[in-house]
Amino acid sequence: MALKKLSFLNKILFLINSLLAFALIFALFLPRLAPEDFGEITVLSLLTPILILLNIIFLIYWILAGFKKQLLQPFLVLVLTYFLLPYFYIFDQNDAVTLSKNNLSVLTYNVRKFNQYKWLATENVPEKIKKLITVEAPDVVLLQEYTKTEQFRLNYPYSYNHYNKIGKNKVQTGLAIFSKYPIANKASLKVVKYNSSIIYADIVKSNDTIRVYNFHLESLGIDPKKNYYDYTKSKNIIKRLGNSFKTQQKEVISLKESIKNCPYKIVLGGDMNNNAFSWTYKNLQTDFTDSFSVMGNGFGTTYSFNGFPLRIDYIFADKSMKVVSHKNYDLGLSDHNPIMATMNL
Repeated sequence: MALKKLSFLNKILFLINSLLAFALIFALFLPRLAPEDFGEITVLSLLTPILILLNIIFLIYWILAGFKKQLLQPFLVLVLTYFLLPYFYIFDQNDAVTLSKNNLSVLTYNVRKFNQYKWLATENVPEKIKKLITVEAPDVVLLQEYTKTEQFRLNYPYSYNHYNKIGKNKVQTGLAIFSKYPIANKASLKVVKYNSSIIYADIVKSNDTIRVYNFHLESLGIDPKKNYYDYTKSKNIIKRLGNSFKTQQKEVISLKESIKNCPYKIVLGGDMNNNAFSWTYKNLQTDFTDSFSVMGNGFGTTYSFNGFPLRIDYIFADKSMKVVSHKNYDLGLSDHNPIMATMNL
């Protein structure tokens, strides 16, 4: 038996590795489990990136320690993960954009109310975000947690804003679409009782009409500054996460119903509030191309949770389109970072 050659410490490590490998195999099935049917167990998909990293660490350890049989376990599980789950990390890909009149560039950004309540010490946040958009000059801009401010006025001829009133002060915050091209039609999808989490605009470019959706799915409600190690707090947060996952399922179903009835090519972008290993992602991405998966680099981080890289903001392109570029930005002007993708129509 291979275990007999191991020291007591390595036997313990191999046991831990076995449990982590099994957990990662279980995680492969989580995107197929609907939150409404399987409840809080689907929340475990949030741990998938951590399980991948831990199995990689064990693989490196067994290689360096010279245990060939033991390294097979994390190696085989990681190979399985590579083929069955979306990419966790992507090595450099050619990101050069081929200029074409038939290209459409889309930028999405959760601007967190332009730092209205001074969460960040950074000054003039609206102006700095406006400068980024002006310099990058995307054809379409999608903003989440958008609020009107005199400091942020984009020079785009066409726009659609939809606001939700929240809190006692009725602060208006919501979604916005800005476009260089005419908007032929626009609407919001009301999923939850009070707020609209999805809007769309039918954008006319030359002889093409493209429907662009802007989504901000249900927040998971996790504060990186809080700890949840207490049993009661942990139990409450898991219940809250389970409810958020169920709401996201309703939002995705509503969005897919709208997509099914759309006669145009489609681009979706926004803040999903979930990772690429969830039911939410799998069911939204199925009929589209994730711009990061074909033209992204690195972790594709759009949100940092206590230093851990998370990708929860996405741009999905119609499969009839070719994604020619994807770009991540590291700005520190919101709790999210923007991404931009260019598609050839």
